[in-house]
Amino acid sequence: MKTILPLLLLCLLAAPPLRADEAPGWTLLLTEAEWSADDIIRVPFTLTGTLITVRARVDTTEGNFFFDTGASGLLLNSRYFQDQAEGPGHSSAGGVTGRVRVLGAIQVDTFGLDNLVAADIRAELLDLSHIENAKKVDLMGIIGFEVFQDYEVLFDYAAFRLVLIRINKKGVPLTPLPEWEYQLRESFPISVAGHVAVVNIRFPRTPALRFALDSGAEQNMIDNRAGDRFLKENFEIGKRIKLRGAGKKSIEVLSGKLLNVRLDSLSFRPMATLLANLNEINKTYETEVDGILGYEFLSQYPVSVNYKKRRLTFYRSVRP
Repeated sequence: MKTILPLLLLCLLAAPPLRADEAPGWTLLLTEAEWSADDIIRVPFTLTGTLITVRARVDTTEGNFFFDTGASGLLLNSRYFQDQAEGPGHSSAGGVTGRVRVLGAIQVDTFGLDNLVAADIRAELLDLSHIENAKKVDLMGIIGFEVFQDYEVLFDYAAFRLVLIRINKKGVPLTPLPEWEYQLRESFPISVAGHVAVVNIRFPRTPALRFALDSGAEQNMIDNRAGDRFLKENFEIGKRIKLRGAGKKSIEVLSGKLLNVRLDSLSFRPMATLLANLNEINKTYETEVDGILGYEFLSQYPVSVNYKKRRLTFYRSVRP
């Protein structure tokens, strides 16, 4: 399987998390069975900068992992697993700042994320030391699509929680999401290219643009070829910054704010966004997108991605 470089390696500027919703004025008592249904897994997370960080285990070794929908599979830090590598590295993955070499691969007997257990997974090894140094975290690896492909993934940044909902081959949840926890707000169609979910967003007086959804992107990105008119009306230029990626090289890009983002009745606050050439990203995704939506987009509402049903769903949180 071709390695997909997580976009979390591209954007190193952090943004503050959203405040949690106010608790309702009543108390709901839940039994353990109601909270820990087999088909609904609630995974607590912390933020490293704005990157979702969870505790998970590879066989018997436990550590910190980034949860990244921009990665195709399980990627492991070579400093923990190099002695288990099968053969030398020979492939590479691309990002906006260059390419990174895959150092080898290992066969993982069991991978565990809370109550999600995946067996017999092929994982590729990367040197993640520069990410560890930049983020000041011991990082064992990155959790990508292959691990959670049988689940609808709900992001709730206000509650610091992932909700993984097991789905069938048609994308129908085996156990519905409880209404006492989340209520439907809006749902929209998406397309899926490989492991990448893509949503079309319309801006005033311009054709719809295609954005990839990537929980590993600390800031959004927009292609610098989006057009002068679009950028004049929808992008507020900030300053030039140095962007460092997985290839350990840095490039200079423009940072700013993406404006006027709406999905029907849902409006989004201006979002920190980088203006860059996305050629390498599109080669990596094996599709064509005009931009990337990451933390800045996913954190504004509780939102789920259902890859098999091809739906992006926003919720109101009513949890106790």
